Amino acid sequence: MSKYILLLLTLCQIISCSDKDNTKNITGEIKNNAKIKQRPTNDLVSKEGVLLQLKSKKAILDNLKAQKKLELEVLVKEPNKDKLTLVINEQWPEEVETTFNIWKNSEGKVIVVGEYPFSESGDWDIEYLHYFNKKGKIFSFERNTHFFNSICTEGVAHEAIVEFYDTDLKKIDRKYNLVDEAKKELKKENCVMNYDFAYVVNHNLKNYLKKINYRS
Repeated sequence: MSKYILLLLTLCQIISCSDKDNTKNITGEIKNNAKIKQRPTNDLVSKEGVLLQLKSKKAILDNLKAQKKLELEVLVKEPNKDKLTLVINEQWPEEVETTFNIWKNSEGKVIVVGEYPFSESGDWDIEYLHYFNKKGKIFSFERNTHFFNSICTEGVAHEAIVEFYDTDLKKIDRKYNLVDEAKKELKKENCVMNYDFAYVVNHNLKNYLKKINYRS
């Protein structure tokens, strides 16, 4: 009889230990799963924090530009000329292909470049704005297009694209907006986009300035 009791006690101990091990495994799995679920949340918070900083930085620069508190150089690309022409006291050349606005900070470093192709017909107006950080890497890009003949509105249609980039030059946000003169939203599929020209986002300031033949 004592043998059976001893055997029974041994079986109970084995089952008890097995249950504890299983409990530990299950608990461990729950903790690991919880950590995995938390990672995207942390990444999302980090991304939102970076984006908030970038938007704030762009807003500050836009405000400084509007208040004319940044040094501004205006240059133009003339037909059949490689070198840009500096515009002084509103003395514009007779023919202009593209106008470039170069904004600099108090240290003389280029921080914003505005590019404005010339429209011979006058039916459209486009600006490309590149915003660069202290290391010469893009952190925001903006394209604004104002044009007639869209069919979806009788007046001028206004299209805006704003993008933000992290320090790895990865696009982390993009906003698109298309409205009429009264700022009423327009549907792109209902509009004729005759002036949706191809463009390039320049990620590196040094390469961009070299490409447009800018010499400070």
